[in-house]
Amino acid sequence: MSTTPELFRTEGTLWPAFERSLRARPDACALSFGSETISRMTYAELHEQVVVVAALLARHGVGPGDRVAFYLGNHPTYVVTDLAVMRLGAVKVPLSAMLTVREAGELIARVDAAAVLTDRADDLALAVPGTVVLSPADLAGAPAPTAPLPDPAVGPDAPAVIYFTGGTTGTPKGIVHSQASVLSNLVAHLLEASITADERLLLTTPLVHAAGLFTQAGLLRGASVHITERFAAAEVAGLITAEEITWTFMVPTMISRLVDVADRMSEAGLRTIQYGAAPISADLLRRAMAVFGPVMQQLYAQTECPNFGTVLTKADHLRALEDEDLLRSCGRSTLMCEVSVRDEAGTPVETGTVGEICLRSPYVMSGYWQDPDGAAERFTDGWLRTGDIGYLDAGGYLYLVDRRNDMVVTGGLNVYSREVEMAILEHPAVEEAAVFGVPDPEWGEKVAAHVVLRRDTAGASGDAGASDLDAHCRSLLATYKIPKLVEVVPELPVTRYGKVDKKAIKAAYWRDHARAVN
Repeated sequence: MSTTPELFRTEGTLWPAFERSLRARPDACALSFGSETISRMTYAELHEQVVVVAALLARHGVGPGDRVAFYLGNHPTYVVTDLAVMRLGAVKVPLSAMLTVREAGELIARVDAAAVLTDRADDLALAVPGTVVLSPADLAGAPAPTAPLPDPAVGPDAPAVIYFTGGTTGTPKGIVHSQASVLSNLVAHLLEASITADERLLLTTPLVHAAGLFTQAGLLRGASVHITERFAAAEVAGLITAEEITWTFMVPTMISRLVDVADRMSEAGLRTIQYGAAPISADLLRRAMAVFGPVMQQLYAQTECPNFGTVLTKADHLRALEDEDLLRSCGRSTLMCEVSVRDEAGTPVETGTVGEICLRSPYVMSGYWQDPDGAAERFTDGWLRTGDIGYLDAGGYLYLVDRRNDMVVTGGLNVYSREVEMAILEHPAVEEAAVFGVPDPEWGEKVAAHVVLRRDTAGASGDAGASDLDAHCRSLLATYKIPKLVEVVPELPVTRYGKVDKKAIKAAYWRDHARAVN
């Protein structure tokens, strides 16, 4: 769908690249799993298991181009099967473990999956009759193949993965990436995320999202990857020390909770904390850098162009200690991705002018699964239209003003929820904030906010209550942007894909009104 920059387009496919990495350091630790009892695999052992699982899938009829769904939480079998799918030239379809069996079954049927890996095999088998349903135990007990598998007969444009969107604004779309797209994207991960061969990565977020790509990138580079089922701050603090972790990916809430238990860690050897999905407050940045040093790095992109559209580098974060406005930025374009801000007609706007953020890269999606018209609407002259609103400054830094569906229109004036959220996050007692529109008889909509307080300040004097937040925001925002409704809540709901679910928050406010919830 795009005219990608030819300079960085790869004509390679995934399995030859990964097979080379699996063979290069056979005795090195490739994968470890767990927090208390830890299992480990060398690269040679991982390679052996990949061949066994690939052979098992092949015996069940899986071959090039066939879809294999993953309906499983973080588990070593997930990683093994991921590589086995590459070995066969098949197509991975990762599904969130938070989906119900019915929801997962509907998506599995949509892609006509040949097989599915799940830890809910009995329930899922009833939902997807005719599909091969395999559990981690089935794969663990599989015999070694008696004959070599044929090389995967796929080219660089063949599909490699189908990611389903969260579906918070409608039916989930299946985002298709080709073999060349994924391989180019992994090269971008190695270039931009500071992943070296001696890295010891820790991944605690779901493998169906960004963590899965970081796992692939680490293994492609020959690093050691440690995975846990979930994030628990105390456990993570212990693992960073015991496993000598050098690199991890987190969202700001996780960073905050890790800082709170920093006294349980000996001197950390972390070199990189990659974060994304939400803005970080200046207060949290200062606290994190005081504990971990200059290791913070932010990413911005979307699933249609995964993880690395822009990067706010470690050096940028050091500058942000003196220039906090820089924290509002998503950084500058990466080496392999171009960024442009355009108007509704697709014409580039002037520096500093707000418009739609557009991306062009070798790793933009091939299209949407069985939806060519929907995919065509996302591209203009080879540029992916993200649907996000922002602007570029004179230095090339991108500022994300809002997600298109998050804009609040009050009295005819546009309020960008992200701008208000960033202002609220400057309050030292606030850990998270979600800003949204609620119905108002006079203005149509009014600005509202749900906030989560830092656990070490909740209940103390100086809390970010409604009146305190109002005074705080008045010093930072125009009057019409100030939240007229503020609720302190214990936590913000998230979608099954880990993002704040504003649709769920807004539903209660809009239930008895004619306008649909966006």
